[in-house]
Amino acid sequence: MNAVLNSLLIRLRAFCDPLPRRALLGVLLVTAPLALAAEPRLTAKAAILLDADTGEILYARDPHAPLPPASTTKVLSTLIAIERLDPNQMVTVSPSAAMAPPSRVGLRSGDRVVASDLLYGMMLKSGNDASEVVAEAVGGSIPDFARLMNARARQLGALDSHFANPHGLPDDSHVSSAYDLAVIFRYAMLNPTFAQIAGTRNAWVRVDRAGGSNVAVPVPVVTHNRLLGTYEGALGGKTGFTNKAKRCFVGETERGNTRLVVAVLGSSALWEDVRRLFDYGFEQRGLLAPAPQPVLVKAVQREPSVAMPAVARVKPAAVARPAQAKAKAKAKAVRPAPTARVATTSKRAAPAAAKPAATVAKAATPKTTAKATSAKAATPAKVPTTRKVARDDRRGTGGRG
Repeated sequence: MNAVLNSLLIRLRAFCDPLPRRALLGVLLVTAPLALAAEPRLTAKAAILLDADTGEILYARDPHAPLPPASTTKVLSTLIAIERLDPNQMVTVSPSAAMAPPSRVGLRSGDRVVASDLLYGMMLKSGNDASEVVAEAVGGSIPDFARLMNARARQLGALDSHFANPHGLPDDSHVSSAYDLAVIFRYAMLNPTFAQIAGTRNAWVRVDRAGGSNVAVPVPVVTHNRLLGTYEGALGGKTGFTNKAKRCFVGETERGNTRLVVAVLGSSALWEDVRRLFDYGFEQRGLLAPAPQPVLVKAVQREPSVAMPAVARVKPAAVARPAQAKAKAKAKAVRPAPTARVATTSKRAAPAAAKPAATVAKAATPKTTAKATSAKAATPAKVPTTRKVARDDRRGTGGRG
């Protein structure tokens, strides 16, 4: 009888062994990081977060709602200009373009500007005057350029959009969606010239003033994108604002082998919304956001005397992705179309493009020979700070970057 009881006690102890509890704890520890990635709280009317390489949609809020995109419109305008305009072409400012409402680079009727410089004025300063100059140079008129924009948007799979102008100033017929902006920006970043412009913090627009000397006047332009230099892995983006559109943004960041694209429309707390979306996406990929601390990023700066290199135009399918410093991604991996991960998002076709091979070279800093014994770098004109630009942006009631 005692032997039977002892056998039962041994079996009971084996059944109650703490190993199953340890195994259960292991399951909880493995799944814990996923539980931490709660969906972000946003103020935006519409937003989308997608993996730039795979096209997988990681988050979406009303992604196909037609809303005013404000100056995020300039992403498509800049892309078309890169594809159709000689970067070294001198373009003359028309009287109507010189009268464009703020925000402005400060171009005057009769001024002459190199086409490549105008693109920096559009993307960094969000200049509506520069946008109209480019539109007239490419399309001949604003309406004709808008037709080019709508045709190009359809080619890229951005079917929610209708563009009426190159800058995004208020127009009831001028609308886009978070999905469309993400698709357009995702494609545009495959172009090395666009990626360089979008990732630049400050630059100079060289202007040959009407009736003046042949010496170009350098006009400083500073980006409105606060992520550059403050958010780890920020690659570039475009802001937008009008009273009706509220705060808008589309941009791309990278950590490890993961690139994410975010588009936000109708936000009242833009940078909080954008950071939360990127943080959420990187958590989904197992790349938790680091503790808040200053991120030291060397500014990309172009000097007035450095000409933009000509970029050969190629077919969309052959556009290569700019190489990164760490370049861990495969050079020939093709980006598929975005695939819905959330029930609210439908699938759209987006163009496939190959990853590149070459890194975009940084602009060289011009030097002077003020002293015979040693040459020192010339000191450029003082550039407005990003904080000052942000204050200017809040003052306006019209279309702002």
